[in-house]
Amino acid sequence: MNFFKRLLVCTVLVLSFNTFAEDKPNIVYILVDNWGWGDLSIQGSTIETPSIDKFANQGLRLTNFNVQNQCTPTRSALHTGRLPIRSGNQKVPAPGEPDGLAYWEYTLPELLSDAGYHTTLFGKWHVGASIKKLPNYQGYDYFWGTQEGTNASGYTATPQWDPTVATTPYIYEGVKGKDATKVRKFDIPAKITLDSEITEKAIANIKKQAKTGKPFYSYIAFTHFHPPFTVHPDFKNASKAGIYADTQMEVDHNIGQVLKAIDDAGIADNTVVILTGDNGAGNFPQTGALAAGEDGGGGSNGPWRGGLSTAYEGGLRTPAMIRYPNKIKAGRVSDEIVGDIDMYTTIASFAGADKLVPTDRPIDGVNQKDFFLGKQETSNRDHFIVFVGDDLFAIKWRNMKMHFMATESTHSVAVTKFTFPQLFDIKNDPKEAYELWGNQGYVHGWVMEPIMKKIVDLKKSMAVYRNIQPGEEFKGYDKK
Repeated sequence: MNFFKRLLVCTVLVLSFNTFAEDKPNIVYILVDNWGWGDLSIQGSTIETPSIDKFANQGLRLTNFNVQNQCTPTRSALHTGRLPIRSGNQKVPAPGEPDGLAYWEYTLPELLSDAGYHTTLFGKWHVGASIKKLPNYQGYDYFWGTQEGTNASGYTATPQWDPTVATTPYIYEGVKGKDATKVRKFDIPAKITLDSEITEKAIANIKKQAKTGKPFYSYIAFTHFHPPFTVHPDFKNASKAGIYADTQMEVDHNIGQVLKAIDDAGIADNTVVILTGDNGAGNFPQTGALAAGEDGGGGSNGPWRGGLSTAYEGGLRTPAMIRYPNKIKAGRVSDEIVGDIDMYTTIASFAGADKLVPTDRPIDGVNQKDFFLGKQETSNRDHFIVFVGDDLFAIKWRNMKMHFMATESTHSVAVTKFTFPQLFDIKNDPKEAYELWGNQGYVHGWVMEPIMKKIVDLKKSMAVYRNIQPGEEFKGYDKK
């Protein structure tokens, strides 16, 4: 082959690779556990979070990003684009309860694998605890982390612990389609350094994948800020304000290290990085029938009422931001409604894999790609439906929020079911304290019409496509 032919072939290969890279950017999703809306300094925290603040200013910051009210439901929503009650993952399962995603679900890593991506999960899974339900059987090429809630790290430290009646928690490592193996016990000493190890392994993977030329999806699921509260020795008493504040500094450092690795690998311009929480920070009663919170407890949900396990804004809104250099305008901030269920369809679109989104089942998420890219000013979502367990607690529509049921705190002693739904203007009343119907003589009754339409449409959908029960090995809907 002469010189000019070789030059032509090389040019075609380079152009083909660039087109491939442009169509299929790398995607890194960083998930922080129990992350309060106000737990970063750009949103009001007195503890400085410089790495997160810098990242927020490099792309789009979403101040109205909504998730489910607990860990498992949000992680299910992210992986399926479906309301968790549809997949049987509407609450955190107790140890020993049926749990996990049915193999029939077409998870985000399965979709991305079919689109040509290498997929990895480092950190907390919590959508199925048994060996056959771990991430390496749900689409991930490689998994290193924990299978259930982070509270499991404290099990063996309790004086009543009995391994003959309860399963000892472990950190696992697995590859796609094979049983994961135990790395070591998941206990308090392991938890102290776990997020640092997650960071190190995620960075090593980024460096490795950057050299392959193949697009990759890396899901990095930290265990902070989930109790029992621990912090890496490098950050112990660094804040001079207690262990929670020390942990804020550690989380900021770890996120900064991941972002630096992406920059150092020379792939920042072709990598979509998404950073969110899975639910708000816990809020615990200081008086009454329950103890006054957890050792080391903290966390700020900013101006919003409620927290983890409630349907109030403090439980639903978490920090959220997305960076895609030269595609998403830096420094943009939006209060448009976006949901965790939207990330499935949106990430699929960024990967050029819209056609892989299933059509044989309800997908509750909407594609927010054009909104994120600034091609439109408004979100493709105008409402967010809030289930707490099996019950429909609330619906947010535009700036209005209607509650049918309520719990006040993470460990509420009672659930209130209202005789008349309670209505709030969350734009002007973030504490959801001034109830409009009772104070203004039902003049907002018209709001029921658009909200009831959302409920009726959902009920119709669930009548046609029944909800999967927790732990059920669902095989699919009958052909219509």
